[in-house]
Amino acid sequence: MTECSSTARRACLAILLLAAGAGLALRPALAQPQALQEAQDAYEFAEYDRAIGLFSEVAQDAAVGKEYRREALRYLGRAYVARDKRDQARDAIQSLVELEPPLIELDPDREPPAIMDLYYEVRKQIAGDYQTEKADPGLQTVAIMDFSNGSIYERDRVASLSKGFPSMMINFLSGTVDLKVIERERIQWILKEIELQQNADVVDQSTAVRIGNLLGANAVLFGTYIMQEDEMWISSRLVKVETSEILLSEKVTGDPDDFFELIEDLSLRMTRAINVELEETELGSGSETQSLDAMMAYSDGLVELENGNYQAAYEKFLMAQEYDPNYKRAEIKAESLRPMLAASGVTGSGGGGN
Repeated sequence: MTECSSTARRACLAILLLAAGAGLALRPALAQPQALQEAQDAYEFAEYDRAIGLFSEVAQDAAVGKEYRREALRYLGRAYVARDKRDQARDAIQSLVELEPPLIELDPDREPPAIMDLYYEVRKQIAGDYQTEKADPGLQTVAIMDFSNGSIYERDRVASLSKGFPSMMINFLSGTVDLKVIERERIQWILKEIELQQNADVVDQSTAVRIGNLLGANAVLFGTYIMQEDEMWISSRLVKVETSEILLSEKVTGDPDDFFELIEDLSLRMTRAINVELEETELGSGSETQSLDAMMAYSDGLVELENGNYQAAYEKFLMAQEYDPNYKRAEIKAESLRPMLAASGVTGSGGGGN
C-alpha cells in the first residue's frame, strides 16, 4: 500500500472499517465450484455415476454458496433418476427444499416426470396437504383442468388437444406478476393420488371445485373444444372455488389454424374475470408454436408421457420440432425425458437441459 499521511491513514482505516461493518465484499465473489462444472459435464455425457459423486460432493460442502448447492441437488435428483434410484432421488429433492428460503419451484417442462412426482410428495409431506406453495399469499391462484373433446369431425385425431390447450394456457399465464397458475403436472399427480381419474374425457364443475379446494386455488377453469373442418370452437367456464360461482362463461371461435390466437384470447378473458391486470405483452408465448401440426404432436407427447411411454413421448416432442423448428418448449420437454430414457435402458440418452 502506498504511504499516506496520518490523516489519510485514518481515512483509509475508516473506509476499511465501514466496509467490514457493512459486510461489503472486498474481493470478487467465488466462482462456480470446479466440481459442479465437472459434474454438469459428466451429466451431459450421461456419465451418471461420476456425476452423482461430484454433485454429492458439492451439495454436502457447507462452504459452497447456497445457490450452487441447490443447483447440485437439482441435478443430483435427475442423475439418480437416470440410475433408477428413486429413494436417493427423493432424498436429493428433500435436501433441495430444505435449502429454502427463497422459495424453490421446479419447472415441469425442464424436469423429468419422476422428479416432479417426488417434488410433489415432499411438498405434501412438509405441508400436510396438497396446497400449493406461494411466494406471496396475496396472489390469485388458478387451476386449469384438461379440456373435454366435443369433436365429431376427426375426434380421435384431435383428442390429445384436451391436454395441449390447457398446457398452452398455463404457459401463457405463468410468470405473470399478479397470478399463480398451477401446473398441469401437479393436477395430474393429485388426480392419481386420490384415484379420481377423468372419466370419458369429461371434467364437470363439481370435480373442478374439488380439485381447486385440494390445491388451495381461488378459481378453476375447465372447458370444451369442438374441431370442425374449417372452424374451431373453444368454450370455458371459470368457477370460484369458495362459492362455486361461475365467474366466466365464454366461447371463442375461429379457423383451426388460428388456435394460438383463440387460446390467447381466452387466457386474457380469464384474467379479466378474476381482476388480474395483464398486458398482452406479458403473455409467455415466446416458447409456443403457431403450427397446428406441431401443437398436435406436442399434445400427443403429453398423452404418451402421462401413460408412462417415455420413448414414444420423446419421439412426439421431436416430431413437434420437425413441424416447427422454433418450437422451443417441445425441445425443452424432449430434453427433460433423457433421464427417464436412461432409466429405461434406452441407449444414447445424454443429460441435456438446464
